[in-house]
Amino acid sequence: MIRTFEPINSLHRIVDYIWVVDFDFLANDNREDIIMPLGYINIIFNYGSAYSLVREDQEVVIPNTVVIGQMKSAKYVRYGQQLYQIGISLTPLGFIHLFQVPGLELEERILQATDVDPDLDELYRMMRFKDVEQNITAINHYLLDKMMLNKKDTGRIEEMLTYVEREYENLNIVRMAKFFCISVSTLERFFKRHVGLTPKTYGDIVKFRKHVEDERLREEMQYRYYDQSHLIKTFKKFAGKTVKELEKLPHELTLRYVWHGQK
Repeated sequence: MIRTFEPINSLHRIVDYIWVVDFDFLANDNREDIIMPLGYINIIFNYGSAYSLVREDQEVVIPNTVVIGQMKSAKYVRYGQQLYQIGISLTPLGFIHLFQVPGLELEERILQATDVDPDLDELYRMMRFKDVEQNITAINHYLLDKMMLNKKDTGRIEEMLTYVEREYENLNIVRMAKFFCISVSTLERFFKRHVGLTPKTYGDIVKFRKHVEDERLREEMQYRYYDQSHLIKTFKKFAGKTVKELEKLPHELTLRYVWHGQK
């Protein structure tokens, strides 16, 4: 089962959703998966078999408590026989609010969670039993405590993130810089330091996410990219497959869930 949970109201700006993946047995055909760049920072707690990041012919074991920073392209993982994970998908604003680590330090990186916050190891131990309601409550309490402890002035970066979310279809960095009355280079440095990506790269990912998550936009995708070649390259980069391949109920658990729900 793959399940997602909305955060409590006071966490809506910083958490997109909390998710739980629970399979007692995965056949070999279902152990490959793809981590897609969707603009979120993910905290993942693994309680099942060991799993690995697959790079060409090399597999690197992923720690049981990790923070996955902003990714610019699809990453490939391989699970073991048993899969039980709990994850928190943080918005870029959420990561800035909760932790002292700049987003830039997590670009294209998978870090041991304790390198970001030692308290994440305690949270991992608290949730070792399969009591979903209790675990969601523990996560909400942890996030609320962190948000209260790490109060920051995030108004400027929040305005920029809102701008990108609003203008993602036709994002123009020169216009964005003029809107905020700064130079393009200043905009890109400031945005990348906090978010981990340039506004252009983040905007491309937001556009991809919006089209994937909204069924109506998904049907109009061919009209929203410059040409068919651009559409194919974008989906190969971010999802590891073309749109036509995604329509065929892929074996990868994440792709299957995002594109087809629980089918």
